[in-house]
Amino acid sequence: MVKNSIVPLYQQLSDEIKAQINGGKLKAGDRLMTEAELSQQYEVSRITVRKAIELLVDEGYVMRKQGIGTFIAEKKLRRVVDSENLVLSFSEMSQMNGQEPSSDLLSVEWITPGASIIHHLHVDEEEKVLKIVRLRKNDGIPVMVETNYYPQQMDFLLQANLTGSTYEIFREHGLIPSHGNRTVQICYATSEEAQYLNVEANQPLLLQTESVTDQNGKVLHYSKVVINSQLYRLTIIT
Repeated sequence: MVKNSIVPLYQQLSDEIKAQINGGKLKAGDRLMTEAELSQQYEVSRITVRKAIELLVDEGYVMRKQGIGTFIAEKKLRRVVDSENLVLSFSEMSQMNGQEPSSDLLSVEWITPGASIIHHLHVDEEEKVLKIVRLRKNDGIPVMVETNYYPQQMDFLLQANLTGSTYEIFREHGLIPSHGNRTVQICYATSEEAQYLNVEANQPLLLQTESVTDQNGKVLHYSKVVINSQLYRLTIIT
């Protein structure tokens, strides 16, 4: 620790522990040293250590277990929403975090849409809609079950690699995801979702619904995404 730095000691200690986590020296499930041990190793006060740990807890890097200790948390997919990052794909979010995105394709089918899908996609009642369901993974760990609905003109997706980024496919066809309308609420895992996400049935999850339009204001897709909140962190900057 640099004690005459303008960066507070607790911030320096927090950054050091985060570097060890990001570098793989500390892994998910590892027990962090006690306050006394950290204080001794880094030659700082217990108050400084406590502040550093509070910051790490707040940012989701570690978690406290009452009466047991502090442990390294599973890596979260961190999404920052601001004026420059309103529309990001899962793959882009993962890569921005220095992680590796991947997908399992669960189903692809044409469906007759209900009223909600018709409303969000702005399609006719008799128009078939393409439904694609994928399990999205971050560094090989399941994070979300993603159900996307596309209007008929997006049928070129059927010829593409659907385990990668669909936004890249859009851009190859001259369509730029530009605007999104998103809502987030609590839901509870169905038995099928629990199996895919490796969680308990009825565990609270995040349900994110979103409609995304291209540079011309036409709807590209409407999505319903069920997210394991223990592996996801959303920050909104206004």
